[in-house]
Amino acid sequence: MLIACRAMLLIGLRIVKWIRRVKWESQGTSNLEDIQAPIIFASNHQSHVDTHVILDSLPKNIRKQTAVAAAFDHFADSDGTSRKKRCIQFLVAAVWHAFGIERVRSPLTSIRTMQNLLKLGWSIVIYPEGTRSRSGEINEFKAGLALVAKKSGCGVIPVYVNGGMKVLPEATYVPFTGKITISFGKQLHFKEGENNSDFMARVEAEVRSLASKQ
Repeated sequence: MLIACRAMLLIGLRIVKWIRRVKWESQGTSNLEDIQAPIIFASNHQSHVDTHVILDSLPKNIRKQTAVAAAFDHFADSDGTSRKKRCIQFLVAAVWHAFGIERVRSPLTSIRTMQNLLKLGWSIVIYPEGTRSRSGEINEFKAGLALVAKKSGCGVIPVYVNGGMKVLPEATYVPFTGKITISFGKQLHFKEGENNSDFMARVEAEVRSLASKQ
């Protein structure tokens, strides 16, 4: 039932995309050829639409088994959760295989969750800035990604998405007409003797480099 629901929701999103004349252009897709799952996609974050654009741009065999990190404080349920938010939570979980990550307390549980997903063969999309950029500028990347990449041995593909802030600004649910551009970089791995900070700096630099080329 969930699979059927997911398929219907994806069709609905494509219809909305067509009606609202939203377009996106993919660059660097050659870097996705022959990649071996599981893999980590590390992207900047401007808008909630980023997730759909990233997943829709992936090869089908990768996309169907890719999970997306979602902020636990927004994603978690509680007695005070409104009906509207519960509906959004269901859509996020069903369409994008979302899983909660902790932004406030210790990140260890979130890191274990990502490790387990990778062990099960799931690729993951993570936003190392930790939140959406309000200015559109890329914020400093947090270190959790490096821990996951090192322990799992999985490669990291840098991703840069631009245009989402205009298409789906904060606190809006219906997209505006516009174009989004997504760029994929070359896969990165830890170098021998490289520490977590240096690896994260390299991933961030690659994402910034993709931004400068758009």
